[in-house]
Formats: sequence, structure tokens, C-alpha cells
Amino acid sequence: MNGVADAGASSGPKPAWWRRRGDLLAVLALIVASFVFTTDQVNEHEMLSPIDEYQYIGYYANVADHGIVRRGEAMPFFARKYVVCHGVRNIPEMQVNPAACRKPNSVGYPIEGGTTADLYTPLYFGVTRVLAQPLIWAGVDFVSAGRMVGGAWLALGAVLLYLAMRRRNVPIPVAVGLNLVMVGSLAAYWGNTYISTDATALAAGGLAALLAMQALDGRRRALVLLPLAGALATLFKLQNLIGFGAAALVLMLTAAYEASQRPDGPASRLRGFVVDRRTVSALATIVVSVVAQGCWIALRSALAVGEQPKFGFGEPLKGSNLVVELGNFLPSMGGGALAPYATGVTSLPVYMVATALAIGGCVGLALSGGTAPVRRIVGASTVLVAVLAAPALAIVVGFVENNYVPLPSRYAHSLLPWALLSAALLIDRPRPWLRYVLLALGVVTWGLALMMGEA
Repeated sequence: MNGVADAGASSGPKPAWWRRRGDLLAVLALIVASFVFTTDQVNEHEMLSPIDEYQYIGYYANVADHGIVRRGEAMPFFARKYVVCHGVRNIPEMQVNPAACRKPNSVGYPIEGGTTADLYTPLYFGVTRVLAQPLIWAGVDFVSAGRMVGGAWLALGAVLLYLAMRRRNVPIPVAVGLNLVMVGSLAAYWGNTYISTDATALAAGGLAALLAMQALDGRRRALVLLPLAGALATLFKLQNLIGFGAAALVLMLTAAYEASQRPDGPASRLRGFVVDRRTVSALATIVVSVVAQGCWIALRSALAVGEQPKFGFGEPLKGSNLVVELGNFLPSMGGGALAPYATGVTSLPVYMVATALAIGGCVGLALSGGTAPVRRIVGASTVLVAVLAAPALAIVVGFVENNYVPLPSRYAHSLLPWALLSAALLIDRPRPWLRYVLLALGVVTWGLALMMGEA
């Protein structure tokens, strides 16, 4: 299973690093940083996010009473009232409307007052509603409580990525610094400080990375859990499959590389690759996730009570669209839903740091000649998935919805943990001063992120 030695992983019995005081303090620091960031930003939000939060608030408001939002349903009254009373950022046609706030049914609403949230399973909304309830009992506004739950998803993602890095013996200061960059990133701002299914992306990517690193260490349990976790993450949001696609590719390429190093003949090498547990787990991760999503699509169609509202935009998918999508995700993994200036001046250095580490990490690791093969495979897999995932997703959406709209780069946020993991693996055994430079960089980036807002 482990014929390729990872230069960053020691042989023989490993110390129980999770019991060390330093790791415990690091995990606690990341949890606190996540909740401080999300709570600070939620308290400053006055308007809705333009990234479909209007639709998500409707699902969040109704999930406790109705469970699943059905295709063809009208938008719940709570969401209609909330959107006209608070307005939507960066959309001039949807600013605060005091008259409509007093009489919410007196104005026209997007897509004729319908909802497109039926695309999603109730998993994210149900979990968010349950976790928000204690805050609501404590007197927090209903929507703000739901937004604050994003801190739990962000903390989960940071802890999982930290554990993935530590499995490869990344020094604690480096792991903390890179995770603070993620916690304060534009991806976290747009996905984890509003009610949004994107809140699950960083956690999904972190979980995929941790299970993949455990699998590379020969943990059979991780090989079994990976397909199950991939299916569950995909049911929270289809785009989360991208992060698990990276995990699957890492396992397959590692198995293929080890098979190629055998002294046997080509047929024996191919047979060894096909029956390798990592190959089987990788294929199962993709197949089980796709089947799970297919079951949801069938259930969604069976429960429909009407036709989906007309978007009023988009076009049939063409081959040229796929070429454009090839360059969609890789350059923007450090970005958010909108341009960096949409969240203020301090967003620019936050964006530049995350982007430089993400792109430099995965591309640099993939091209690093003096790095162990397993580590290079992590970088190469991240790059390949970042390039190929957008056109693949465009094909799926075009087939299911019979409509093509340029994919937003935020769909690739489950790859950001992989890119930062690549950066950590690229910095192999850094000097002590460099470790603390990276820690300081993370702290400063996180601090600047606290100053972002509704510019």
C-alpha cells in the first residue's frame, strides 16, 4: 500500500500528535478565529448577499415546517418580506423598499415570486436551523442566527485541514498560519457569513484532504469512509464533489505510480493498479456520489408541484463554453463571490495572499523536482481538478437544467483547502524563522479580513 515514501512522514510508530498541547491549542485557536470572524461580519451585515441568499433564507425559514422545498412552490412570505425590508447588495433593482416592506405582496419579486432552492436537499438548511435555534432562544435575530452557524462550518473546515496538514508533519506554526489565511479568505466571507450552501465547501474540502492523507498512510477506515463522506458532502451541495474529486485523483495517481515501479510486466502492473484498494476507493467515491445526487434529482422530480420558474438568462451549452470554463477555477481559488473591491480596501491584500498561496502552492508543488512523488501528486491532482472540474460541471448542469450560465468561481471553494495543503507540503521542513513568518502572515491576513465589509 505504501511503497512510495513521503519525505514528510516518518517511518515506524508515530507519536500521538493530536494529544500534544501545541496541537490542542492550535485547534482551539482556529475554532475561536473562525467564530470571531463570522460573528464580527454577521453583525455588520445590513443587506442580503447577492449570491442567492434570498432563495436560501426562504428554505431556511420553511425547513422546520415543510422539510423539503418542492419545485414549483412560491417563495415563503418571510423571505419576500425580508428581501424588500433589507435589500440585496450590489443589485440596484433590489434595494430597500420601505413601502413594500409595509405591504410585502404589493411588488414584483425575482423569477415571479418563485423559488429555485428546490435544487438543494434539506440537509444544509436543516442542520443550520437546528444549530441556530439556541441563538434564537438567546435573542439573536432569526436570519443572523442562521448566518452565525457559518462559523461552525468554517471552524470544522479549518480543523480538518489542520489535521490533514499535521498528518504530513507540517509544523504547527505553518499549519496554523495557512489555516488563518483560509479562515479570513473571501471564500469564507461570502460562504460562511451569510446563509449559503457554500458554507459547506471549505469543510468538504478539508474532510476530503484529511481522509486522503489518512488513506495514503494505509488507514483502511479512511478508504471506506471516503466514498460515504463524498456522497454526503455532495448531497449538501453538488459542487462539493470537486474537493472529493481531488482526493480520488490523488489516490488513483498514487496507486498508478506505485504500480509502475514494480519489476513485473505491464499486465501485472495494470492488474495491481486495478485491484489496489486506493483505486477502488477512488472510483467508489465518484460513483457513489454521482448515484446519491441522481437519487436526489429523481426524488426532486417526483415531489414537484409545478414547473421551475424561468431564469430569463442563459443559453444552450456549446463546445466553446467548455473551452472558456477550462480557465475558470484555477486562477480564482483565493477569491470570493464578487470582485475583491466589493468588500473594501483591506480585501485586496487578503485576496492576494490567499491567491498567491493557493496557485503557487498547487502549481509549485506539482512542478517541484526535489519533492517526494506523493507530495507532487497532491499538487498535480489539485491543478488537474481545478482545470477540468468547471467544464465537467458545466456539462452536468447543461444536461440536467438544459441551460448554460458561466459558472461562478466560488463553485471551486472546496479546492481551496487542497491548494493550501499543497502550499504546506511545498514548504518542506522550513527554517524556524520561516515558520513564524508564515504564522505572522496568517494572523495579519485574518486581522485584515475583520475589516472587510459592505463597501
